[in-house]
Amino acid sequence: MSAITIISIVVVCVALIAIIPTLVIKPRKNDFSKGERTQLKNEVFLPLVSELVNEGSKVSIPLNGDSMRPFLESKQDVGVLSKENQFKRGDVVLAEINTGHFVFHRIDSICIDGKKVKGPTGFEDADVVLRGDGNCGQVEHCKLKDIRAICHEVVRDGKKCDLQKSFKWKIYSAFWMNTLFARRYMLAAYRLLWLHQIPQRWTK
Repeated sequence: MSAITIISIVVVCVALIAIIPTLVIKPRKNDFSKGERTQLKNEVFLPLVSELVNEGSKVSIPLNGDSMRPFLESKQDVGVLSKENQFKRGDVVLAEINTGHFVFHRIDSICIDGKKVKGPTGFEDADVVLRGDGNCGQVEHCKLKDIRAICHEVVRDGKKCDLQKSFKWKIYSAFWMNTLFARRYMLAAYRLLWLHQIPQRWTK
C-alpha cells in the first residue's frame, strides 16, 4: 500500500468522524420493547408492506439490521416508504431480490444494455446493483421492476429527514458512495469511536 493511499485513508476517516456528529444523533436504542406488540417475520411483514405501498399508501417501518450503517441505525430509525416509478443511483429502496426475499439498501448502479444510467429511469428491465452502506464487498442484483418502494424520509426521535431534499443527506451520500476504497476503514473507525468510545464518555 502506497503512502498516498494510506494518507488518503487517514484523511477520509478523519473527515467521516468529523461529519458524523452533524448528521447522526447519539447512538442509543429507542424503546421499541415497551408495551404489547406483535412481531412478524420479514417474509410475512415485508410482502404486506410492499402491497400497501403498491396501493398508494405511505408505510413506516422500524429499521432492523446493521447493513445501512453508519447513518441509518437499527432500532433507532424509522423509514417512510412510498411508491415511485423512477429511480436513480443513490436512492434507498426496498427491493425483492428473490421471491419473498427483501433488502433495504441503496442503489449502487443502474444499467441498460450494459451502459450505466446517470439520471432517473423507469425502464423496468434495467439491471440494478444494490449495496448496503455498511457493506464493503457484498452486493445484490435485481431488475428495476423488482424495486417495491423508495425510502423518501427517515424519522429518529421525532425528527424527520427528507432524503430527497436534505442537503446534508445528499453530501453524505455522494461522499460515501465515492469512497468505497476506504469504507472498510471508515466503518472500523465508526464502530470503535462512535459506537463505543464516545458513548462511554457521555455516560460517565
